[in-house]
Amino acid sequence: MQLPESVKSPLTGKDAPLVHVIPSSRLVKGYRKQFGYHAEQCFVDIPEVGLYGCDTGFAFYYPFSLVGTESLYRCLESFEWNYKEDKWEHEAALPHIQIGEKVLDVGCGEGNFLAKVQRKGAIAFGIELNKKAAKIAMGKGLHIYEELLDNHALDSFYDTVTSFQVLEHVADPLAFVRGCIRLLRPGGTLVIGVPNNDSFLRLDPNNFLNQPPHHMGLWNRKGLAALATITELKIKAFETEPLFEHGWYQSVIENHYLRPWQRRLFHRLGFAGMFAQYVRENAHTIAGHTIMAIYQKGAST
Repeated sequence: MQLPESVKSPLTGKDAPLVHVIPSSRLVKGYRKQFGYHAEQCFVDIPEVGLYGCDTGFAFYYPFSLVGTESLYRCLESFEWNYKEDKWEHEAALPHIQIGEKVLDVGCGEGNFLAKVQRKGAIAFGIELNKKAAKIAMGKGLHIYEELLDNHALDSFYDTVTSFQVLEHVADPLAFVRGCIRLLRPGGTLVIGVPNNDSFLRLDPNNFLNQPPHHMGLWNRKGLAALATITELKIKAFETEPLFEHGWYQSVIENHYLRPWQRRLFHRLGFAGMFAQYVRENAHTIAGHTIMAIYQKGAST
């Protein structure tokens, strides 16, 4: 299969040019080495993966058939970071939720965010397809639906719909967001958190989880703003996670900007320690892993 020079963007419907080609063998090797996952089943008759870029700032991987399967997520759920109880975006989203509101979290995992919503005095609902995670969430006294977003029938029911670290996984993000909007009452709030491709993440070719079959789209502030225009949402705010992964950030920056012999000299002369101190002291000013967009549904959306 030869990659086309352009593909219609799932966000805009316009032709998006090919900007980067990744050998499938590299992805297969990376997933096996880092996570013990045999991804070759995802790349049958697909020797290369294309990254295509919109003029909106959104980028996406092709073919769309590469979207992750249940076997991948079964593998990844064994890692402790997969369902972290405390996440920056959870705390950042809570001020946008009021007492008594009906809140739906799409892709709620084990319900860690919804448990906080419930403690705040809002009414918590979730959608989760992972049966194990859904069962844990139900054990916290949460209303959990094990169904696809398209099958959720409560149109215009919720005051707030949230979705954290989900949009980047889907091959048709516009349909996903419109599905969330459908469930919101007029004037309701939509909160979306995604990996921030304006951050150091875009410089790390060895971050295989940010590539297929795990991730299918790359988002930044410009892309999230374009999403509002396309869906006729009002942007209430953007919030960017400050840097927490100091060591990861330093490693990525060094590998991206320095050649191997330069890195060895950088460390030998003690500059690495100085840079690490700089990162620690200025982490609050450096963009971290996640960007969060807060939207409002219009009266006629």
